[in-house]
Amino acid sequence: MAETKATIYTVARAVGVSAQTVSRVLNGTGQVSEKTRAAVLAAIEAQGYRPNAVGRSLRASRTPMVGVLVADIGNPFYARLHRAIERRLSGSGYSLMLMNCDDDARIERRQLELLRSYRPTGLVIVPSVGSSLSAADLPAFGHVVSVSRVLEGLPVPAVVTDERESVGAAAEELISYGHTEIALIAGPQKASTTRAREEGFRAALARHPGRRGIVRHTDGTRAGAQAAAAELLSTRPGPTATGPTAMIGFNALVTEGIVSAIMAAGLRCPEDVSVIGFTDAGWMTLHRPPISVIDQPVEEMGALAGRLLLDLAAGESVAPGPRVVPSTLVRRGSVAAPTATGAAPDTEGSAPSTQVTVSAAKEEGS
Repeated sequence: MAETKATIYTVARAVGVSAQTVSRVLNGTGQVSEKTRAAVLAAIEAQGYRPNAVGRSLRASRTPMVGVLVADIGNPFYARLHRAIERRLSGSGYSLMLMNCDDDARIERRQLELLRSYRPTGLVIVPSVGSSLSAADLPAFGHVVSVSRVLEGLPVPAVVTDERESVGAAAEELISYGHTEIALIAGPQKASTTRAREEGFRAALARHPGRRGIVRHTDGTRAGAQAAAAELLSTRPGPTATGPTAMIGFNALVTEGIVSAIMAAGLRCPEDVSVIGFTDAGWMTLHRPPISVIDQPVEEMGALAGRLLLDLAAGESVAPGPRVVPSTLVRRGSVAAPTATGAAPDTEGSAPSTQVTVSAAKEEGS
């Protein structure tokens, strides 16, 4: 039987401490008791563990700080993401710098240059639309992990959710209730998240001849979504009304804009327009009826991003590419058969509040 290679994790298990504690002993950072330090050093010697010398040299010249650069700090998704990353890095000896770019590539570049000046140990980034971040930039930030969005050709680990499958499942849910005209109020057209969700939406509609899918791209804000939804609802109500009888929101802010447009048009949800949101928010359960939603696993995504960054900082080998964390379709009360047809759902989906995992979790690095 082949001998197990000594790693920072085998050392940590032998001592009964975290890998971050072993990393602090190796790097001489953070607070570690003398008793623990001695035990870690003894385990390192006993196992013959040899940390990556290049990695240690790189870390030694950097500040114990990690930048978290998000696309829109006004979106509740990013507040939850930051908190999850912060919790995962708690006790690691690293501080976090939260930065926002308003989904503007020019602001993002300025923020990256500011972060570069601090010589950070790492960067967790939600790339802006049209981001200029390239492989040539990566060494300046030590270690980089992308979350939610991905940049083609950027050789870094990324944490995403199953965009195509989850939105496809939402479209299938609406189709099962008899909706024949469904709108996706999407985000910025060039964002990887928009492309993936739109692909899933169109694929689901294509499986059902006679159903029409409508896509409207927005800036991902409540105001942008409200304007797009209002335009689609402008011919309603009335017995000869045309237009979508169901809508899927791109994010929590977009879903809020959709609901606002429905109310402003004097329509009801779900009697006149069914709604499924993307990423849960507290207000959705307060709406009457509560809004059905694709619940994105934000906390799990943030924790995984933090763990990947810590692994990289500890000199562990981490393969680039996406790690997919599945979302969950939470059925509440905002979906019903369209009034014009009175059609009943052909699948079991009318429960007040149920959860269905959209897809099985994929192995890391897939």
